[in-house]
Amino acid sequence: MSLLSDLGRAIGWLFLALVGCLIFIQAVVRLVKRWVHFPAPPCIAVFLNSRLRRRIQPPEQVIGPLDLQPGMQVVEIGPGGGAFTVDAARRVGPAGQVHAFDIQPAMISRLEAHLRKTGVGNVVAQVASAYELPLPAASMDRAFMVTVLSEVPDKGRALAEIRRVLKPDGRLAIGELVFDPDYPLRRTVIRWCRDAGFELIQATGGLFHYVLVFKPSGGD
Repeated sequence: MSLLSDLGRAIGWLFLALVGCLIFIQAVVRLVKRWVHFPAPPCIAVFLNSRLRRRIQPPEQVIGPLDLQPGMQVVEIGPGGGAFTVDAARRVGPAGQVHAFDIQPAMISRLEAHLRKTGVGNVVAQVASAYELPLPAASMDRAFMVTVLSEVPDKGRALAEIRRVLKPDGRLAIGELVFDPDYPLRRTVIRWCRDAGFELIQATGGLFHYVLVFKPSGGD
């Protein structure tokens, strides 16, 4: 009984230590980003595409609320190594397409390698800024960003660009993970999107992550 008690205390202390490290890292990153804005480094893609990440933030819980249908046109900002890109591409099928954009060529290269490995061919991966998407206005059915929006310096400009390319009845999903050093509260993301002309229609998630789904204000 004493051994179990000691083990329980050890696990408890380990958990507190991990939480403490997370809080410390988040505080340091937030402080640094007051002066220097930088995206997630390409090396972090190892975690972004890991089984652990998929357990904590299951793709079906992130992609599911978007209600993707065969033939849809989808835009993803900041795909990383493709943790959610492949799932989205499979849902829209051969008649649909996912347009994945990242400002870092190294991330796009990792995504393309992942796409070749999985055999997914309906993804267009390009280096592009969230401020200037190479897409026609009102051409996309869905858009999503996962642990990305808080890293964008001018969030209003990026959201306005997404609103430009979305159809009037389009949907935008924003997912956040508590372990991300840039993790924003739900109410913060809702405010950013509301100020950019979006209306919240659905909120899902659990202890470690959440997904907020928006529609363009005045849209269907």
